[in-house]
Parts: sequence; structure tokens; C-alpha cells
Amino acid sequence: MPSLIERTARKLGLVTKSDLITMHEISMISTSGLYQLWGKGSQRKASNKALVELFFGIVKILQPSLFIEAGAKKADTSVRARQFLQKARIVAFEASPDNFAAYSKSEPHAENGVEYLHYALSDKEGTIEFNIRTAVAGEAVWVNSGANSILPRANGSTEYKTVSVPSKRLDDFFAGSGSCALWVDVEGASKQVLTGAKETLKKALVAIVEVEDYEVWAGQWKARQVIEAFLDAGLVPIARDFEYKGQYNVVFLRQDAFTGNRDIRQNIEFFYSTLVKR
Repeated sequence: MPSLIERTARKLGLVTKSDLITMHEISMISTSGLYQLWGKGSQRKASNKALVELFFGIVKILQPSLFIEAGAKKADTSVRARQFLQKARIVAFEASPDNFAAYSKSEPHAENGVEYLHYALSDKEGTIEFNIRTAVAGEAVWVNSGANSILPRANGSTEYKTVSVPSKRLDDFFAGSGSCALWVDVEGASKQVLTGAKETLKKALVAIVEVEDYEVWAGQWKARQVIEAFLDAGLVPIARDFEYKGQYNVVFLRQDAFTGNRDIRQNIEFFYSTLVKR
């Protein structure tokens, strides 16, 4: 469902959805001036650290009953979420069979109260082809990484081994669940994950998603399409980082959580007021 801002703007004939997305993007990119992003001493990593702190600050305030980590690798994010969410169900999804085998053994997920599951999240349930990098530009790479995806890279210089992995739709897996928070880092596959999560997004209070503004993976959604999906579900983009050139993370917040919660407003104010000092 379109947000209140979008519905009102459409009714008044003021802006199109494309205009609204552009305004959000311009507003967020204007904060680049708070960081040194090029040259020696680049603060790109600092911008990511600040955004992640903002996200977890909101999670702590809103206390969703469910926390979902999509693209978990070893599920560090879910373990961190448990610090703030004592009663919530926390579920981490990892598609790579190599990662899942390695980190199922090395990480105490059960002790941390995290359900660590071997599924690729997609828009269909069953099995799906998953691409595990073996070499880039002829140079072998470590398979236990976070750079594997259901999508191949667009540049053609990456070599893969392709395996079949089980896939799930978030809407099927969490049908009937309550409020949730989402961490989505799926190497370009946001289209597949979010298309299979339309009902889940309606119950999301806050989310952080890795996006790209150019085609890194073949056929992927770019940032504008991801923003549109969240706007349609009633969540607005409130902040972004500048972790890489053209690849970054965006925090989305349910509109009424912003308008009706003073603590949320103060958390966002703190994020922007101290951003450059972090």
C-alpha cells in the first residue's frame, strides 16, 4: 500500500512515485558531505558503522517480535540482535552450502538463540540455482565468502560453481507472524527476496538493505526499485551509508513509527548530529 505521503501527493497531483523516489534519494545522498569519501583517510567504513548503529538503535526501541537476517554468512548480525531482543524469534538464512556447513560447526547458534537455516530466500519455494565464486579474472577466490548469489555478476569476469539449494519465500515461512525487523544482504537478489515477502514487508517496522545504483549482478533490482518496493509496503527510506562507490545500505522505517514515536525521532537526530564525528 502506498504511504500516506505518496497517496496525498498523488491526490493533489504534486508528484509521481518516481518523483518521490528521486526526492528521497537526493535527500539521503546530500549527507555525503558529512564524510570524506575519496582519497587517503576515506570514511566510507565509518559511514557504514554509523548506519548500522542507527538500525540497531531503532530495533532496540521498537522491539519487533521477529528478526530476519537474509544472507547471514555466520549470522553475526543475528547474534547482535539478540542483545537487544530478549524475547524475539531470530532467524538467519544462509544459502551457500559451503558457508552453512562451515559456520554450523564453528558458531554456537543454538546457544545464542538464533535459528540458523540453509535456504536461499527467493520468490518461489523449492530449489534454486546458486552461484559460488571460484575465480575472478582468472585468480582463485575463497569459497567461504559473502559474495555468492543466486545471480551471476554482470561483468562476466567471475567464474562459478553452480549448485542447487533449497529456497523459501519469506511470506510462506513466516505466515501469521507478528511485527518484524529485516536485515537484507543478498548480493543483488533483493528483487527475488522482496517479491517473495510482500506480506512480510507489511509487518516490517524497520529494515536495512544493501542496494546498488548500477548493475553489479545480472538482472538485479537497482536502488530505486528497492525503494519503490518498501514505499509500497508503507516504509520510507530515512538514511543511507556510502560504504562503496555505487553500492551502499539504506535503512527503511515504517511511517507511523516515525510520526508517533519520540524516541525514534531522537535516535535519528542523534545519528545525523554526530555523524561526522564517528
